[in-house]
Amino acid sequence: MIDDIYAFSRMLNRLNENELRSLLRVLYMKSALVVKQQKEQAEEVDFADAVQSLFRNLDVPLDIGQLEQQASAEIDKPNEIHITFGDSPLGSLKMGMSTLPDQGKRSFFSMDDDYAVGPLGDLTLRADLQRRHLWLTERLCLSDREAYAMHELESLFELNSTIQSLDSKTSIIIWYSNNAHEKTGLLYAIHLLRSSESPIYLIETSGLYQQLFNRPDIQYDVLHTGEILSEKLLAMWHVCSAQEPLSKEERRQLEQDWLELSAQPGQLRMMENGEIRSLPEDALDEYIVQKVRELTPNWEPGTYIRAARIVGEVMGTSSQHISAAFVEYRLRQLVLQGQLEMDGKPLAMRYYSIRLAEH
Repeated sequence: MIDDIYAFSRMLNRLNENELRSLLRVLYMKSALVVKQQKEQAEEVDFADAVQSLFRNLDVPLDIGQLEQQASAEIDKPNEIHITFGDSPLGSLKMGMSTLPDQGKRSFFSMDDDYAVGPLGDLTLRADLQRRHLWLTERLCLSDREAYAMHELESLFELNSTIQSLDSKTSIIIWYSNNAHEKTGLLYAIHLLRSSESPIYLIETSGLYQQLFNRPDIQYDVLHTGEILSEKLLAMWHVCSAQEPLSKEERRQLEQDWLELSAQPGQLRMMENGEIRSLPEDALDEYIVQKVRELTPNWEPGTYIRAARIVGEVMGTSSQHISAAFVEYRLRQLVLQGQLEMDGKPLAMRYYSIRLAEH
C-alpha cells in the first residue's frame, strides 16, 4: 500500500506518460464527483480522503485505462457537445447558449488550428502531425514561434484522443462556415469520429445567416463563424434543434472527402465554386502585391506602409477567409524574393513596414 510520499514517488516513476495523463483525468473526475456530492447531500463528504483513496492502492497491479473508464462512468456526461473551429466562434457560441436551461448537459470544444494552410496527410499518425506542426512553426512570425512550438504539438496529439473518446450517447453538433479553414476542419472532425456511434449534426452558419438575417436592403456575407453575434448563433440553434443527424451515407461521403483532400499536395486551401481546392502556398502572392500597389498612392513616394495595414487590407478585401499569420508569412517571402522591401524588425507585423521594391 502507498502510505507515504516516497512510495508514491516511486510509483509515479514507473508510470509512462499516457498512464500519468490518465491518472490526472481520473483525479479530475473523482474530485468533480466529490464536489457534486457535497452540493447534493446534507452530510459532509471528506474530499481529502476521497482523493487520497485514489492513490493508496496504486502499487497494486491495475489497468489505468479501466480505472479511467470506471471513474468516467460515475460522472454525468453532457447530452451534447458543440464543436467549433477557433476560440472566437467558441466564445460567442458559449455566450449565446448561456441563457438556455440545463447548462450541465451541454459542453463546448474548439478545434483551434489553421486548417486552410499547411500539409495534411494522415493526421492520426504522429509523423504527419509532426510534419504539419514543423511546417506551421517555421512560418510563424518570431514573436509567436516559441509559444506555438512549445505547446501546440501536444494539443494536436491530444485532439485525436479527445474527439475519439466522446461518449456514444452524446450528440455532436459541429458549427462551420463555408470557408476552406472551417470546411477542412469539418472533414477532419468527421474523420476522427469515423468509428463513433454518436449522432452528428451540422450547422452551416454562412448559409443559415443569409436565410435568417439578410434582407433586400441588408446583405451580409459571412466569411467566418467568429463574425456572427452570439444572439444570432442562438437563433440558429433554435432553428436547427429539430434537424436530423447525418446519415451513414452522408458520413461516409464526408470521410471520403477528407481522404481525398488530405492526400492533395497543395499547402494552401481556398474555396472555388463551393469546393475546397488545394493550391501552392504562393497562390495569394499576386493579390498581396496588388494590394500594396493600390495602397502606395496614399503615401509619399518611397514611403513604407505598415505591414499590419497591408495584412488588414488583404484580409478585408478578399472573398476568402485567410489568417493574418499566413498573409504575413507571404509578405516576408515576397521580401526575400525581392518583390517587396522591408523596414524594421520582423518580430511581428506591428514592428516593420513594407513598400514595393525599387527596380
